[in-house]
Amino acid sequence: MSRIALIAVAFLLTLGLGAQDLSPDVQAKFVKTLVSATGQFGFACNNDPDLKKALEAVGVSVAPGFKLAWAATEAEVKTLRADGRLVVVPKLAWLKLGAGIAIVEEEGKPQLYLHMANVKASNLNIPDAIIKIAKKL
Repeated sequence: MSRIALIAVAFLLTLGLGAQDLSPDVQAKFVKTLVSATGQFGFACNNDPDLKKALEAVGVSVAPGFKLAWAATEAEVKTLRADGRLVVVPKLAWLKLGAGIAIVEEEGKPQLYLHMANVKASNLNIPDAIIKIAKKL
């Protein structure tokens, strides 16, 4: 499983994008890889309808109760973290607020960042293959 996750994330990192926020379609591909790699059955994405639609289009089950969750606002980061979830965000600065994973555009390409203390606090295991290719804080 970890080799497949590594290949999938490496492929996603090769996608070139302009200097803009990542599209929901690109975010959804990363989230799908994270869901699969962590052994989860779905993803919580309550307040981002575009990402929810993109996730469903790539076959990710979306419902509020999942341990892996998307935060679309700073307030959501804090609430989801307080619930013990592993929070995924579109802004690098939100890692300091309690998010564990950021999916951001960097130098025209998607990049994963991990806040290792926040990842560990969620008690959700991230495979070594993803840890190796992500930047860490």
